[in-house]
Amino acid sequence: MYALDQGRGACASRPWSFWQEVIELMTTTFPVTKKKLTQRGLIEQMHVHGWTWKSGGAVFGLAFGIVCPLLGSILTAIAWFTGPEWHGLHVQRDGTLLLFLTIPLLIFGAHCLDLMDQQAEKARK
Repeated sequence: MYALDQGRGACASRPWSFWQEVIELMTTTFPVTKKKLTQRGLIEQMHVHGWTWKSGGAVFGLAFGIVCPLLGSILTAIAWFTGPEWHGLHVQRDGTLLLFLTIPLLIFGAHCLDLMDQQAEKARK
């Protein structure tokens, strides 16, 4: 049994089947492609532009802005239990210094990201 072609009213040259109709509908639609018009993430920016002082500063500032408070907290906790000096290291001073460096490092990393965004906006225009 052959199906009628709905568009022309003529008989189609293939047998009618539910599966062929589904496949036919799937192949006649236009494929949807994902196109990224802008690179938004830091890693995507790095792949497009490579390493610059702005991207390196952003990675440095944000990475050490996360590591410094963790390490500073550990050193401060060690200083609470052992005293300000531990095996010749001034752990209380170093822990406090790392805790104070957190905010400037995060500000520096964010500033470098802003500079990268401004550069991308200028390139788009």
